[in-house]
Formats: sequence, C-alpha cells, structure tokens
Amino acid sequence: MKCEVPLTPEQCLFASEHHSLVYKFLNENHLPIDEFYDVVIFGYLRAVSRYFNEPELQQYSFTTIAWRRMSACISEHRRKQRRPKHNADVISLHIKPSEDGLSLEETIAAPNPLMRQLEEQLLLHDLAKRVSRQQMNIVHLKSCGYNDRDIARQQNTTMKRVQELLEEVRSVLLELCYG
Repeated sequence: MKCEVPLTPEQCLFASEHHSLVYKFLNENHLPIDEFYDVVIFGYLRAVSRYFNEPELQQYSFTTIAWRRMSACISEHRRKQRRPKHNADVISLHIKPSEDGLSLEETIAAPNPLMRQLEEQLLLHDLAKRVSRQQMNIVHLKSCGYNDRDIARQQNTTMKRVQELLEEVRSVLLELCYG
C-alpha cells in the first residue's frame, strides 16, 4: 500500500467544498452509499491531492478528475471482488459432505483435559531446564495468582527484577513453543 501524504489545509478546504461530488457520483451510478462510500472517498481525496500537485491537470475541471478517479476505484473494487478468494465455497462444520461421510465438526477431536495437563507439565519441565530456580519459583507464584509486588516481597527482590526475570522466562517460553 502506498504511503499517502496528508492533504494540506488548502486541499482540505477544497475537498470539503466539493464533497457533494461524491454523493452525486454514487447517486448517478446507482451505487448504495453505505456500501460504496468508503470505496470512492479515497479516490476522491487522491483526486484533490493530484489536482493541486499536478498543474497539468488544472486544464480540466476538477469534477472530471474526481469522477475519473472515483470510477477507477469502483473498477478496482469490482475487479478485486471477482478474485477467487472472494468467491470461495463456504463449508459448514455441521453439514456432512455426503450421506456416508462425517461432518468436519465430527472429525475434530474434543479437547482432552488430561492431554492439556500433560502438555503443560512437559512444557514446565522443559522450561525448568532452561531457566533459574528463582525464575521457576516466580513462575509458580505467578501461576498461583500472586502479583509482582507480592512475589518481589517473597523473593526479597524488587518488582523491576521480578518483571525482568518474567520477561526472560517469556522469551524462553516463546522459543520453546515457536522456536
């Protein structure tokens, strides 16, 4: 996406004075305002900017420049809407693809609390190999619901140090999970 330069105060004033062109364009093209206003307004604003920044365009009426820019936005919008990703078949989790088959919902395993508990224990075991005893104690206290101030008091350290240690633990956890 291009990085657009904001309109100058003079351009903003000009844009607001001619804003009715947007509604006229939508009405004359029989486009619902609630659906297409957001599509054309950016083209309109680009037309304002170009009209001021490109002197060769000033030989034409601003209405012509704005109209062409808004038309281009509508064409681009419609082209994007025709792309395959916008027209993909929708598959329900609840409907069976055939009489004999299973629905997607029936093929997804239900959460298993014992498996989740085992995964958590294995993750904590791996974490314990990579962090200090103090960090594991802080993790345990945090998981029991203690806040940083209470943990700092119990560990005889500062809140800032507790937060630093937790940030190190977080980095190790991210590495374990995604590294």
